[in-house]
Amino acid sequence: MPDKNSRLRQAQEEAEEVKVIMMDNMEKTEERKEKLQDLDERAEELKLKSKSFYKTSRKLNEQKKCDNIKAKWKLIAVVAASAIIVILVAIFMLVNRSSPENTHDIGSIPMNKGGITPTTIGPGK
Repeated sequence: MPDKNSRLRQAQEEAEEVKVIMMDNMEKTEERKEKLQDLDERAEELKLKSKSFYKTSRKLNEQKKCDNIKAKWKLIAVVAASAIIVILVAIFMLVNRSSPENTHDIGSIPMNKGGITPTTIGPGK
């Protein structure tokens, strides 16, 4: 019988070792499960944040496009206004240069002594 007792004891020790290993494996499995749940929660949070970020970045992109278009139109308006001013000044200078009415040439009126012109002399010719 001593042989049967030792075998039984050995089988019980092996069963206890297997039990300890299985309990350790179950604890590790539970820890992994908790970690996976935590990762799932964090992934869901990131998913929500990424949607929010996408919406915000899309709105910002549209706003920047509108601002860019406005800036282009302002630049076009400034350039057009400057061109109109330059053209008007050039036309004004050409008109004033070529019209004889606007020239004040003092040498065209004959002067007598003392600065009196024949047209300013009264009726006693």
